[in-house]
Order: sequence, then structure tokens, then C-alpha cells
Amino acid sequence: MVGKRNPGDFDFRSHFSRQGKYGRLFIDKKYDSIILKGKLPFYLKWIRSCQDFVRNSVNNAADPKTAGLLTALLLGDKSSIDENLKTDFANTGVIHVLAVSGLHVGYILIILTIFTSIIRVPWGWNKAVIILGLIAFCALTGGKPSVIRASIMAGLYVISPVVNRPGNIWNIIGFAACLLLAYDPLFINDLGFVLSFSAVISIIYFYGLFEKLLPESINPKHIHNSFFKNTLSLFLVSLSAQIGTLPIIASYFHKISLISLIANVIIVPIVGVIVVVGFMILGLSFSPFLSELAGNVAGLFQTIIAWFAQFFSSFSFSSISIAQIGIIDVILYGFIILGLFLIFQSEFRAKGLIAFLFIANVMIWGNAPKPVTNILFMDVGQGDAALIQFSNGKTMLVDAGNRNRREDWGERVVIPVLNHLGIQKLDWTVMSHPHADHIGGLVSVVEEIPTDTILDTYSGYGSWTYNHLIERYTDLNTVINKPKTGEILQITPMESIQFFAPDSIFSVSQRNINNASIVFKLIVGKNSFLFTGDLEHEGDDALFKFGESLNVDVLKVAHHGSITSTTEHILSKISPELAVVSVGDRNKFSHPSPIVMERLSQHKIEIHRTDNSGALWLQSNGNSYWRKEWK
Repeated sequence: MVGKRNPGDFDFRSHFSRQGKYGRLFIDKKYDSIILKGKLPFYLKWIRSCQDFVRNSVNNAADPKTAGLLTALLLGDKSSIDENLKTDFANTGVIHVLAVSGLHVGYILIILTIFTSIIRVPWGWNKAVIILGLIAFCALTGGKPSVIRASIMAGLYVISPVVNRPGNIWNIIGFAACLLLAYDPLFINDLGFVLSFSAVISIIYFYGLFEKLLPESINPKHIHNSFFKNTLSLFLVSLSAQIGTLPIIASYFHKISLISLIANVIIVPIVGVIVVVGFMILGLSFSPFLSELAGNVAGLFQTIIAWFAQFFSSFSFSSISIAQIGIIDVILYGFIILGLFLIFQSEFRAKGLIAFLFIANVMIWGNAPKPVTNILFMDVGQGDAALIQFSNGKTMLVDAGNRNRREDWGERVVIPVLNHLGIQKLDWTVMSHPHADHIGGLVSVVEEIPTDTILDTYSGYGSWTYNHLIERYTDLNTVINKPKTGEILQITPMESIQFFAPDSIFSVSQRNINNASIVFKLIVGKNSFLFTGDLEHEGDDALFKFGESLNVDVLKVAHHGSITSTTEHILSKISPELAVVSVGDRNKFSHPSPIVMERLSQHKIEIHRTDNSGALWLQSNGNSYWRKEWK
């Protein structure tokens, strides 16, 4: 089971081990597998049949985009949902409506209550029908912790009048949590479980505080107009939920939405309408005409929420990236929230203001950038990607890995790393040379993370990836520069970039694009780091004229350790202490070459291979450099 390979990675090993799973089995060929057929228990057959009925009904009644949304809302199956809609929902902070949870259980409770009232089910029996409906909904959606939690709470609320016992909300929450954990203790590590209980506890607690603290003019308890009352209530519910879940969301996803409060007020009610129409489609499935009519209505509302989601997502401030947070940050956040509430209570106003300012200062100065340079060599499989964070906060991305039909390393690794570090904009992006294993990942990065300046080597390479990137960066008004040999980019008095190529190397070989790689030396005080792209023997020879300038502490080994690179002659000139080989596990090129690895070892150079050890994070203060532990 693979653990974290890069900062910001999803830790599959920890995730599955928390579920009691400690390994995965892979097969090389399709015919190596044997499918064992067995019989499902009757209740699983019934659930599967019901799920198939829902999918077939919505697929027959609605267009694909609407059907995908309905399947997500009714079954919790997001596999068919439109990717653009999913991205817009994430950026606007309403992605939770696609994860079946307490919101959807609330819709089901309302629908069942209205239904039992319309058909005049006798009192008492109507409660049984509602509870059976909630149980069926839990089964249909796969028994997710958030759905079970909400269903237990809804069920206890429903039966409390029958047993003549008014329900205490805190007891109900505690009972639901205990019941879930008794069923499966590993739910305690489930993100859905944590978010669900955090949200409902936060709503109950903070919504009550808002009702106590808000003046009558903006207090839903004292507003008589139904529209404004309900709108304000929905806004406060959303705000209350976000207060409790914000640190969890920031910790897991490294991104928070700044526009979600407004987006929730508009989109959540429309989603409720779509859920109701979705159940109408199921009820009208006996009539193709009527079910298609309902499907068209659902399609109309789907178009409306898609437009709103895209509109809110289009704002540059719709979401921001958050750097990694720790337990101290969460505690400080709690104190800030407490201080803000104390400010609004007259008897604690002065103390609350002092507490708020003190904690805010601790957070601001505690998170102030440290005067070090960060160099992160990412693990992007058979490709290259590195990130340089200078001491003044400026950033430089050097390549972004490959992108093909199977994997997109820009989306899978580079963007999560940037989000993890709270980087919302790059100052420079270096495209070392136009091969896809170096620049392919930028196709995704360019759409998520803007950059001020592109450093490009050669504009005549006719690949779709390279041409697409140049076109996109041009459309975005990004400056595109071609560094010249000997050019120096001064970042701070202590930090600079010295370019050794591509001009001289390009003149040596115009046909081998590897030898047109941008080669540069990062200088941080007394420390130095050499980035060599995919330079080969011919390119190595062209570097000799730089003499002692080639001497560095850390070498990014050229061309993934290929036999065509890193000659004995150039290695004696560079004489690094540490060599970083960015290479994919069991790659088809058999990189790195055993000869090159032996050559490095003979020079007593420490070797870090990304296929064996994952990403390497180095830091330098100008006098020395060291490894930063990130796992």
C-alpha cells in the first residue's frame, strides 16, 4: 500500500489502514484474473434492484448532465456527474450538496412527512412509514456515516412524540455517534463522520448564539416576512456550519471558499427542488411522457444551479488556497471565534477585543515566512517537477511532470503540492524543454494556478502539448521569456539564478531537443543547486566553458539518470554532495542507468531517487542546507 509520496498527497496507506485494510493486489493481465460468481443475500439484491431502478428512471427521463446530478443527489453516486459542475461546486463551497448527507435526509424527511399527510396515514403509523423510508434511504445510498447519523437523529426526533419524551438534541447527537461507533469503530477516522458531526454540532451551538446576539432588525426570530426570515436563517445555518468545519476542510483540502455563504443561500434551496422532482420522476416512471416532463423540469433547475455555480466560481476570490495547518492553528482559530463572540457581548467586549487581537497577532507572526529558501523535488513518476520558494515569498516552478491518457501528474501532484503550501500564484514557471514528461502537467496547472512569467527554451517544437501551453499562456497575458546563456536573475541579495543554457547548447544540436534544455544554477548564499533538464552528452560538453561555476552542492541528475547523460567528465566538474534522480518506478526506459548510479557512487555522492524515497524537500539559509521532514 503506497504512503505519501509528496507533501499534500492523499495518504492511501493511512486511509486504508484506518479502515482495517493493509494491502492491495494488482494483476498484470486481464486473463490472470478469475471472476468468482456467488449469490447476493436477498436484501442486497433488493438494494441493487432499487439502485438500478433509480438510475434507469433518471437516465430515461433526463439529459445526461441532469441524470448525473440526480444520481448523485438520490444515491450518492457521483461517478456520472459533469466534471465542470463538480469543479464549480468545489470552488464555490457547495460541493457538500453532491455528497449525500444530513441535508438530503432533511429533504427526505420533509417529502415523507408531506406524503404521509396527503394519503392520510393514521397518527403513529405515519411515524413508522417515515422511519422505514429513512432506513430505505440509508440502504440506497450505501450506509454512509453522515446519512446514518442524520437518519438516526431524524428518527429519534420523529418518535419522541410517540413515546411522550421531548428529545434533547445533545443526547440525540451523542446517541447517534455512539450507535455508529458501536457498529464500526473505524468510523472515527472517516472524514464524512467527522464533518457531519462537526457541522451539526456547530449549527446547533452557533445558530443559537446568533439568535441571542443579533439585533432584532437582522434576527430571524423577530422577522415576520417569510422570505427574508427563511433566507437569513439559511445564511446563518450555512455560516454556523462553516465555523465548525472550516479548520477540518482547510486541513484536508487546503482550500476554502470565500463566496460559499452567498452560494449556499441560492443553490441549496434549488437543490431541494431538484431532489423533489427526482422523486417525482421515480413515481411517474410508469408514464414515459410524464417522467420526461419531470425530467425537463429537473433539467431546467440543473441549468440554473450550473449557471450560478459557474458565475460564483468565475470570481478570482471565490476560493483561496490554505497552507498546511496544525493543531496549534486549530486551537488559535477556536480562540479567535470565542473572542469574536465575546466582543459582541457588552459585558465581555473589552476582554474579547483584547483576546482577539492577541490571538490574531500570534497567528500572523507565527505564520510569518521564515528567511529560508525551500527547494522541493517532487515525485512525478517518470518525469521532472521541482518547486523553489525564495526567502522573500516568490516562487518558481520547474516543470510539472507528464500528462497522458492514464495519468496527469500536474493534477495529481503539482496542484495539490501548491495548494498544500498555500501558493495561489507562481512568479516564474520554467519549461526546461518541450517534452511531455516535463511540461505535460502544466496543461492542468495553467488552468488552476496563474504565473507571471514563463521561462521557455525553444518555440519551434511542434507537439500539441507545447503549442497548447504557449497559446494558453499567451491568452492569459503571461510574459514569455527565453533566458540567455550567462544571464542572471537576481531574486534577493542572497538568492539568484544563473543560466548556463540553452543558447550555447542549442547551437550544438538543434535536432536533439534534450540538449536545448534550460540549465541553471540556483545560488543561495554559500549553497548552490544545479538543474539540468534532460541534458545529454553533447550538452554536457557545451557546459565546460563555465569552469568552476559548475561546482554545486546539489545536482538534479539530467534525463532521469539515463546512460546518455551525466558523463564522468562533467561530474568531476560539478562535484556535488547530493544527487537527485527524478524517475518513475519500473519505467519502460530502465532509468536510471546502473552505470550512472555506479558513477555517482564512485564519486561518493549521496543519491536520492524519487522512485524509492518519494519527494525530497531541501531548505537553505545561505550558510548550510538540510532536509526538511514532511512525511
